[in-house]
Amino acid sequence: MASRSILSCKILLIILVCFCPTFSLAADTLYQGGEALRFSSRLVSKNKLFTLEFVRLGSAESNASYLGICYQNDTGHPIWIANRDRPIADNSGVLEIDGDSGTMKVTYSGGDLFDFYSSQSPTSKLTATLEDSGNFVLKDANSRSDRILWQSFDDPTDTFLPGMKLGINYRTGQNWSLTSWMSDLVPAPGAFTLEWERDGQELVIKRRAEIYWRSGPLTSNGSFEAYRLNSRLDYSFLNVSNIDEDFFMFTAARNILTPPENGFSKWLLQFDGELEEQSNGQTFGGKLCNGNNIEMGCVKWDIEPTCRSRDRYELRACDFLVEGGQPIPNYSASLSISDCKEICWKDCRCAGINIEGVNANNTGCTFWYGNFTKDLSASSVEYFVIVQDTQPAAVKSGERIWIWIVVSVAFVLLVALAGISWYRRRQRLREKYLNELMTLDATNDTHELEN
Repeated sequence: MASRSILSCKILLIILVCFCPTFSLAADTLYQGGEALRFSSRLVSKNKLFTLEFVRLGSAESNASYLGICYQNDTGHPIWIANRDRPIADNSGVLEIDGDSGTMKVTYSGGDLFDFYSSQSPTSKLTATLEDSGNFVLKDANSRSDRILWQSFDDPTDTFLPGMKLGINYRTGQNWSLTSWMSDLVPAPGAFTLEWERDGQELVIKRRAEIYWRSGPLTSNGSFEAYRLNSRLDYSFLNVSNIDEDFFMFTAARNILTPPENGFSKWLLQFDGELEEQSNGQTFGGKLCNGNNIEMGCVKWDIEPTCRSRDRYELRACDFLVEGGQPIPNYSASLSISDCKEICWKDCRCAGINIEGVNANNTGCTFWYGNFTKDLSASSVEYFVIVQDTQPAAVKSGERIWIWIVVSVAFVLLVALAGISWYRRRQRLREKYLNELMTLDATNDTHELEN
């Protein structure tokens, strides 16, 4: 019986090893010449918040895999991706630090994909650690201070974390900025970037290098003019500017109002240009910046034909029939929804686009031409529709203040004039009444003398 039990346990163990995913690298560090990171393994930060692993992204039909850092096991949208524009077509990806050369690289069944770092001299004690901040750091353990050779914070994707930098290193030429995904399914570089504008001391979202949204200058009280966080975290904003570098960074600390699930702050630059503070869901830019809007930090689009002088994009959840035209698809995988909106905006005949791409990975466009009329017979579909703004064009905040002052002063003057007019009229009536009384008295005196 004992031998049968042992045999059964061995068989069960073989089944578990063969058919269950293993995570043999549950530690937080890779070592030069040591065990490599493969599709079936991952690194885990000491605080258990972050993992480094190969994940599958894209449409349901896609087998593309990427090396990414995930927050709280969210493999659907890693906060950092190493090979965002070079996906691996299968699960053959490997991350290792070569024992001979000291090169940290990603390889796959087709050969070497890319190198993170190549050592210029022989070395034997390189380590790569996934830190509690979410930063993946390659260090030289031979140096007394564990000199940093490479780190993921220097090559951000679309997520801004506490301790990361936005700006420039003048000494090395390193630029720190976020770049959005191409679509919600494709992590390749998209249309939008989040950058630190050192001249204006503000954060800006750019669309294809053109400013799309501004935070307004960083003020002395540590906030921005158009970017005010209503967070349950205590934020501290920092701008460092010297001969070597100019950058912006932030820290976020818990307070008594912070719920357990919101103890960490991440700023995500979405594929549509929306900047989201993910601890409370507060958003800026994105759909708010719809062409001619200049409220909430939005910048008016420069790409404006005469026909769009009072137009704007509007998201409509309804059904439409198109009069005088048919939908025209564009299957280019290099077109994001933002690119589709720009193309439609420049074409005065275009009435709107579908909110999702025409391809399975949500790239490409569907353009609609003609006039939209509501169709109550079909199921509801959402479109980005170009409509004419019937309201007067928005004014800048400074202009709005002056208009308020002028209107207020005008109101006070009108009230004062009305008061003066009333006072003068009352005086005239009083004088007239007194004159009539005096005339009446004089008449009575004359009658008494005659009698």
